[in-house]
Amino acid sequence: MLLLTEIEKVIPVSKEMEGAIREKFVKRKVFRTESLHQTGKIARELFFIEKGLIRIFYHNAAGKDITYGYYTEGDFVTIPESFFTQSASKYHMEMLEDGLINSISFTALNQLLIDFPEMQRLENKTLQSFLLKAGERIVALQFLSAEERYDTLMETQPSIIGRAPLGTVASYLGITQETLSRIRNRKKLAFDPDQKRIA
Repeated sequence: MLLLTEIEKVIPVSKEMEGAIREKFVKRKVFRTESLHQTGKIARELFFIEKGLIRIFYHNAAGKDITYGYYTEGDFVTIPESFFTQSASKYHMEMLEDGLINSISFTALNQLLIDFPEMQRLENKTLQSFLLKAGERIVALQFLSAEERYDTLMETQPSIIGRAPLGTVASYLGITQETLSRIRNRKKLAFDPDQKRIA
């Protein structure tokens, strides 16, 4: 179970804890375009992705769809400010591929934390990951050029370009799809057919 493998990277998992995790996390198939959270709703679940790609996005003042982030295999994902405060969120979460996820409700997670206080370390690590990702996005949009933002995406989440619609990638990078195409074309020209940099 990939979920248990990821948890064991953070804390030891006893047989009793394993049983509780298996009981409280619900595994299910999900499908491309399926909505996991809707704008204006309270995030009731934390998800762990076994297979698939999740996108979080929102609509700006002009009504344009803006990608906030992508999450892939091995990631925990929710709308953190909504889930942990149980308040409504302006974000939307959708599947970009068919996949397999494990979900746990806010109530069930809190019960796990009561029964196994050591799981607080896992919650803290998950929160830290959300905060770091949010901080990196702010820095990228404020201080990096469009090409540098593209390079960062390729370094940190290289599979996204081949898995997500390019329009969503462009909105994530804060550029137009035409600019994204130009950057990608320049990158292709900078490599020979064997994918080695031209001297």
